[in-house]
Amino acid sequence: MDSVRPNFLDRLVSYVSPVAGARRMHARYCMAAANGLVAGARRMSGGHDGTLANWDPRRDQRLSESLSFDKAMVRAESLASNDGHAASCVDALALNVAGPGLRPQSYPDAATLGITEEQAADFAESAERAWGLWCKEADAAETLHFDDLQYQAVRSMFVTGEFLHLTLWREDPERTFGLCLQALHPARLRTPGDMQSRTDIRNGVHLGEYGQPKGYLIANPPENMGLSGLTSAYFQYVPRKTGHRWNCLHRFHSSMPEEVRGTSILSPAMKQFRDLADYVDYELVGALIAASFTVFVETPVDMLNSNGGFGGEAATMDYGPQIQPGTMTVGQAGHKPHIISSARPGPTFDAFYERVLRAAAASTGQPYEMVAKDFSKTNYSSARAALLEVWKLHTLYQDWFIRGYLNCLWPMVLEEAWLRGLLTVPAGAPGLWDSPLITRAWLSGVWTRPPRGQIDPVKEREAEALGLASMTDTRTAICHGRGTDFETLAKTRQREELLLQRLNLKTETPAAPPAVGKDDASQENEHDQ
Repeated sequence: MDSVRPNFLDRLVSYVSPVAGARRMHARYCMAAANGLVAGARRMSGGHDGTLANWDPRRDQRLSESLSFDKAMVRAESLASNDGHAASCVDALALNVAGPGLRPQSYPDAATLGITEEQAADFAESAERAWGLWCKEADAAETLHFDDLQYQAVRSMFVTGEFLHLTLWREDPERTFGLCLQALHPARLRTPGDMQSRTDIRNGVHLGEYGQPKGYLIANPPENMGLSGLTSAYFQYVPRKTGHRWNCLHRFHSSMPEEVRGTSILSPAMKQFRDLADYVDYELVGALIAASFTVFVETPVDMLNSNGGFGGEAATMDYGPQIQPGTMTVGQAGHKPHIISSARPGPTFDAFYERVLRAAAASTGQPYEMVAKDFSKTNYSSARAALLEVWKLHTLYQDWFIRGYLNCLWPMVLEEAWLRGLLTVPAGAPGLWDSPLITRAWLSGVWTRPPRGQIDPVKEREAEALGLASMTDTRTAICHGRGTDFETLAKTRQREELLLQRLNLKTETPAAPPAVGKDDASQENEHDQ
């Protein structure tokens, strides 16, 4: 190789010092061996061969990002409003994530606060009671309960990709709390036309130095005026927070870094949903035409007079839409009579329709059965596998909703309840905002979630009993999984027992079901059948 061939300097060094010359040549060979890096394997995903030749995705620039974002949001809303399966995707998720509403269960850290467990329980009961009062007044428009606002917010997040709530204060002698929420459509969040060149504003979100939201630009257009093209004169700037209190709760489930707005769960399969709806519509039109059984009948020439009409009247030709279901249309002489028929839908319609819908449903993270509401092909094993998988998705969204939304409102509600004297605070206990550690101790708690439902109640009750016996489960966790809490359940049971004693009624404890001498596989086969 030319790169390792000795040059004049190498020969000179070797002449003066043969050992140094040998070392110099050895070093040259080593450098030549490591001269080039081994190239990686060719990746077809980055090539331009075959079917990938025309696949050239683009990234939106900052100024065009808002246009595509608005278009995707409007299309998603149109799908959720007009397409049954798209609406089912959204409603199924919203129902299982928010359902009847998530409710707090307060568990103050008595050890950190220096109070007894009884005092902590009294405070927790008063905090939950104050939350219940606020939920009735949470809506600024006084039309919705806070549980309804939760469902509306979650559904908006799935349709548009986000939801937007403003925290307001209303002084009204008929209200217990001043804090309330105003729900706004996320489309109001946008960049004014005269601020498009600002680099610190993206899609209506004012960003800080590190990309954190500092405030929001909310459009207030006059009547009969669209949202696009508005100048800053028609906008209201709302800071994200004032001190420790939230002014604007703009929440979306972020899946990629540097996102400032959310995207609909319908976006990945939006084209499939739309094309599938058109396909079904065309098949329905074809079936309607075929079901009309319209017959064209040829008229003999001798029945027509010289003027071309019946009974000496002039013939009138009208080629407008004359086909009606069950009619007979008279044709012209020389035309052949025939019946309009159609072989649609074809024999593969059901399989094709189901396959496309399965792919569209999978893009939202849900099984086909939940979207189509079709359980005709479901057995016990497949239903349990599908529910176990989709429950992970529900839990993911619920945890996100609790962290980013409910945990922001809980301190604000308790702060006002504390100041209004609605909480049972022990004498000598530290204040709510004495220190971050004390604040977390007062606000400690969990949130009950919508019940998951049960496929086999007997088996699940047996599993819960085994979990309690082996100390791998708690009554509180079991009750939370059913959408209730153990304290409320225990108090209700106590009231029931007192009522039965007062009425001199006796109840018998039901005996445990006898053990069935069959293995799990045989039991599953019975369910499958």
